[in-house]
Amino acid sequence: VILEVLMHCVYPDDGNLPGSKINETNDDVSVNAAEALFNISCSSIEETTDRMAQHPRLLETLALTLRSPVASREVKLYCAATLRRIGEIIHAPKRSQLELLSALVKAASWTRTTCIAEAFLSQSKIATNRPIMVEHHGLLTALSKQALTMDGVDSDKIRIAAVSAIEHLSREIQARRILSQHEGIMLAMTRASYLSGKTGSNRSLVTEDDDSSVTTTTTVNKRIQMALKQLVGAM
Repeated sequence: VILEVLMHCVYPDDGNLPGSKINETNDDVSVNAAEALFNISCSSIEETTDRMAQHPRLLETLALTLRSPVASREVKLYCAATLRRIGEIIHAPKRSQLELLSALVKAASWTRTTCIAEAFLSQSKIATNRPIMVEHHGLLTALSKQALTMDGVDSDKIRIAAVSAIEHLSREIQARRILSQHEGIMLAMTRASYLSGKTGSNRSLVTEDDDSSVTTTTTVNKRIQMALKQLVGAM
């Protein structure tokens, strides 16, 4: 019941999630509700986040709010951060993982922060997620758009996270053929490989690897170039 009320405050719903009704909700109420959803997702008890993600239409509501022309920026920031947090926790074979991927696809136009790209990256770091991700309808297109974005102050960081997600997906041999046949993915990896060879172009390209150790710019650049080589070989 609490989640349903919070969802309605963030994105009022008559059954079809109409964005035009969002003006009927007081901005402060919407922001507080979005913040509450984010705080719940950050629970130290994973079961809480699991149950939250399983709530009907919650993930979709977060994604649609990010696409709404009338939701406030602050509400959207909390919704994006909530999707990022859930992306860190929910993995295959959990029931809500497919709904999470669908929500991330719908939310991929959000480039004000790195949250959606980071959610894709978190998903791609788990080997059992990768075959599901490459087959998921619209995901590669959404991911490639994030990897090619030039919009906003965080565009560099978004591209880095999205390209890193593609590189992780390419570690699965069975996924390479699918990736290599996607024009957007190949364009994004080709561009990233070219830029990685230019001095200073990826000076902020430092990520955390699967074992949580810091990965240097040079190492990441080599992985991108190797991934592109493998994808070309799979064509």
